[in-house]
Amino acid sequence: MQLNNSEKEKFKKLLYQWQEDGLLSSDKVNDLKLNIDQLHQKSSPFDWKNLSFLAFFFAVVCIILATSLMITGDWLEKIVNAIFDVPDILKSLFFFIVAGGLSYLAKKRRERHPKKVFSNESLFMFGAISVAFGITYLGFSLDMTNGYYPVLILTASVIYGAAGIYLNSAINWYLSMAAFTLWFGSETTYWAKDNDLFIGMNYPMRYVLFGLLLLLLSKIMNRLEWEQKFVNSAYVLGLLSLFMALWLLSIFGNYADLIAWREVSQFNFILWALVLALASAIAIYYGLKHEDKISRDIGILFLLLNIYTRYFEYLWDSMHKVLFFSILAVSFWLIGRKAESVWNLADK
Repeated sequence: MQLNNSEKEKFKKLLYQWQEDGLLSSDKVNDLKLNIDQLHQKSSPFDWKNLSFLAFFFAVVCIILATSLMITGDWLEKIVNAIFDVPDILKSLFFFIVAGGLSYLAKKRRERHPKKVFSNESLFMFGAISVAFGITYLGFSLDMTNGYYPVLILTASVIYGAAGIYLNSAINWYLSMAAFTLWFGSETTYWAKDNDLFIGMNYPMRYVLFGLLLLLLSKIMNRLEWEQKFVNSAYVLGLLSLFMALWLLSIFGNYADLIAWREVSQFNFILWALVLALASAIAIYYGLKHEDKISRDIGILFLLLNIYTRYFEYLWDSMHKVLFFSILAVSFWLIGRKAESVWNLADK
């Protein structure tokens, strides 16, 4: 067993507390402190786990950036066309085979080296990128990139989701959720045609429904006893989509035209601000009652965001800037002071 600095201090605090409660003698406490110091000395002074995560994270980011630049610059298409002078459908099939091979290797590697989480997931990411290429060339072969393109995004979401569940891959599942979010926006935009509103709803209004849909989906997944990481990702994305959409509605209302929006007073959107405040209060209450940290923290975050947004909207033009920022500074200090008290209480 190895201990870092934080764990060392926590163990020593426990020993002092047990000594005060009469559960341990002073001699026993001293012996245990020596053992803790030895465990701490054996531990590595450098956090190699975080370095590993950061290294693989930036490797994946660089691959994604390189891939994006190749696609936007038509380099990829030129390279593939130069190597494979075959129809687009065969190029698509090739990339799907490569994706399957990479996923198979990643799965086998994870079975042999289960503790190498980051390197295993990065292999799954390379397979996912190959899937994206396969879907792109499938779209070229069916001439869908300039037509009904949202179905390609939905196809990606389904493939990533199936791969995530079958391979138990978090990366594939998160990509599925991201693609599903993107599909919803592109699908509603496609059906809206030249109109910026879809069935009378702008983007934030649509994503309120999307957030509620994801929350319902997470509840169903939970009842079906899916793996918790899959349920949690849908739950978190649903909450964030819902609250971000409500926050944007409190600023823009259900307007899609910025020119028309500028001519309307922000006080006209006070109802949406109240809806956001009510939703935040419900999330906080639910989080406290059911010990749901995600719901509680998101509720607190958007309650504060709502308050400060209204502060800027209603008082920026009418209040002297010295007084404006002075009140802002005092409010942040009070929040920090309260947060510090709660933190210290939890630490005890």
